[in-house]
Amino acid sequence: MPKDIHTQDSSQQRASRLLLAMGVIVLLGALAYFGLTLAVNRRTPANPDTHFDAENGISVDYESAVWPVCQMTEDAALGHALQLASGEDSANANYQVVLFQREDKATYEDFIGQSEADLKAAYGVISPRKVKLQVEGATVTAVRCDIQAYYAVLATIEYDSGDVVYVSGLTKLASISDIVNLVESVSLT
Repeated sequence: MPKDIHTQDSSQQRASRLLLAMGVIVLLGALAYFGLTLAVNRRTPANPDTHFDAENGISVDYESAVWPVCQMTEDAALGHALQLASGEDSANANYQVVLFQREDKATYEDFIGQSEADLKAAYGVISPRKVKLQVEGATVTAVRCDIQAYYAVLATIEYDSGDVVYVSGLTKLASISDIVNLVESVSLT
């Protein structure tokens, strides 16, 4: 009988050490996941070195190294819009583009909803989620849509004056910080 007690006691110790080791491994895994999530999704501050006043009344401060293309364009969906792009070649794996259109609230019944429907029709499954953006003197409604290997940022920036800036951005990068920083630098001239 005393030998059975000793065997049972040592097996309980092994089991409790094994459970403790498993708990430590799970905790380390959770901490690593949390750390990686913060590293990937952190917002990096913008370092704007260029100011541009567009023909459509939108002003933007941007980093010329990130956005070498800054011009007015005619877009099929947004019409006369300010375009900023990370390059001339949209086939580049790191290509990013953002379009800004200035109108009023009556221009679109539901810009974000219509844009999401267009993206869903073009790409199939999209996963929209709200994004918190801040533009001085305006109310911003924005979503980020995960589309296969792409991220789309759709936003309406409503100013107290009644002016609305409609934003449509697309990136293949894992981080959308460049687009967020660009949108948050927008103002009206």
